[in-house]
Amino acid sequence: MEATDRRLAQLTLLSQLGQVLNSATSLHSLCSAASRTLLKFSDASCVIIRPEAYGDLPPEPYYCQFACKDPALKFFFLQQENQLCSQVFHRGQSCLHSPLSTRTDQRLPASLYSLPLKVRERNFGVLSLFGGSPGEYKPFTEEQQQLFQTCSFQIAQAFEQLVTMERLRQVSVSDFRRLQDLSLLYRISQILHSTLAPNELFHLILSLLVSPDGGSFHRATLVMVNPRGRTMQGILGVTRESGSWLLPEGLPPVHSPTLAIPENVQRAQRDTPFSREMMQLRLDIDSSESCLAKVAREQKAMLICGEANICEHNDPCHSLCAGDSVYVPLLSRGRTLCVLTVDNADSGEPIDAERLLFLEMFAGQAGIALDNAQLLQKIETAHQNLRETQEQLLQKEKLATIGEMSASIAHELKNPLVSVGGFARRLARSLNPQDPARQFAEIIQQETERLEKMLDDILSFSRQRLLCIREYRLESVLDKVLLLEGDKLHQAGIKLTLNQANDLPIMQGDAEQLEQVFINLINNARQAMLHGGELKISNQHSRLQGEAAVRIEVQDTGGGIPAKMMRNIFNPFFTTKEEGTGLGLPISHRIVEHHQGEIEVVNTDQGACFSIILPVRLNQRTADPMGQHESK
Repeated sequence: MEATDRRLAQLTLLSQLGQVLNSATSLHSLCSAASRTLLKFSDASCVIIRPEAYGDLPPEPYYCQFACKDPALKFFFLQQENQLCSQVFHRGQSCLHSPLSTRTDQRLPASLYSLPLKVRERNFGVLSLFGGSPGEYKPFTEEQQQLFQTCSFQIAQAFEQLVTMERLRQVSVSDFRRLQDLSLLYRISQILHSTLAPNELFHLILSLLVSPDGGSFHRATLVMVNPRGRTMQGILGVTRESGSWLLPEGLPPVHSPTLAIPENVQRAQRDTPFSREMMQLRLDIDSSESCLAKVAREQKAMLICGEANICEHNDPCHSLCAGDSVYVPLLSRGRTLCVLTVDNADSGEPIDAERLLFLEMFAGQAGIALDNAQLLQKIETAHQNLRETQEQLLQKEKLATIGEMSASIAHELKNPLVSVGGFARRLARSLNPQDPARQFAEIIQQETERLEKMLDDILSFSRQRLLCIREYRLESVLDKVLLLEGDKLHQAGIKLTLNQANDLPIMQGDAEQLEQVFINLINNARQAMLHGGELKISNQHSRLQGEAAVRIEVQDTGGGIPAKMMRNIFNPFFTTKEEGTGLGLPISHRIVEHHQGEIEVVNTDQGACFSIILPVRLNQRTADPMGQHESK
């Protein structure tokens, strides 16, 4: 009868344990229910389950059920179990420790029986039971030990089932998330290729990263890499709020037309305080130890946890490292185009490995789109340059043809004009000063001289003149020019001011051609001051390409040159005067260039100021573009 009762009790324990194990939905509930059931339906006075950490179980957990309420006794049980369970777990074998009770303290159970929760060579924890017969100092019987072994096997099987289900659930969640990320990346890839303008692409990349339907980060920045200068410069920074200005309704449909990126939205995103701070960022790639520079050099993504923030306070990246942050390079053909940074500074949400993988795949798509946009921009720029060069060549060819034709016509016209002018002068001298015909003859003479001057200019511009290089003094050249032009300036009511340096060096060049340059500039100034004014001519020491030179300035008070005409004044046949040929300044420009000098013009408060810089010594190999020069 007693054996039957024991058998019935064992079956009841196994039945109840099987029910609670089958109904457990988590590892926590399994351990709690199993320990209560074992204490209730067995002869144990204390049951402790110490599982290995899985899923919802914290590290080093234990689940205790005591039949007694004595705190000291509970502490004793935990101390004894803790000493034995580590040995049982690592060996994977059960251990019976007895006797625990003594004649002086018969409250203690007779033994501690610890069993590994083991199934198919895998250990999920340790089950410990205190019991036996304290008064007789007898440990658990073999029958009881076999029962507890069966119970531990059932618990281990339940553990394995729940752990497997938890891992399957995690795998399913991970696969589903990865599938969502791939689907999202497909949509993002189509959106990124909807524009081929680099500036628009910068705004689109960052807006997609902070969009709740896209990357769902809170802040994103972009830093451009300059491979030639080995520097980095902040381009743009976008927050969740400013990103919504570009994508107010989330991501556009997959088969939507090209996404419009309004200029006012781009301007608004650039003008935010966060973006302005980013645009001021400058880094040296090789010498900087900031996270941005390291990622650009190593071309590897970097995840920085908020607790382990490695950016120093003096690091330019410090403001970007609030909370978890990621630095990802945008690569193309083995070179770093940009470095992308994201963080969740507002929410503090951690960035795990899955999000890092998403960012790396996103950066791959963004790098390809940005590289394509930059290549297209280079092609368009090269095409534009080629088209402008072609137009310039055609224009130069036309001008060359016109020049040849003009020179031929001018040469043919000059001889008849000389005859007409000569006969007009003879006729004027032969007539009475009071005769009206004499006035007509003088007009013919003046107009003929004007035409001869125009033909001389055309022939001078079209003819490849040789430089007669010899030493000269600039003071003598200017004195001779002013002697020739002084009366004309005086008659025009123009005050002349000449400031010459006393210690000017002896220079090399063609003094006669330089005289023509200064005559042209003085004539232009005189014609600009129709009602009189002041002409200032000065010279001083200067430097040109590191060599000794002299600067000559010719400044008038004629009101200056209109800004829209400034760029054309050295072009042949361009003139603002009714009687001019438009060749004076082009001829002067060419003579100065052949002397390896520079000529420029600026407007002052009162008029125009022409500056000529001439080297003291000429490089004989380049004294003339065609290599045509003479030395004396």
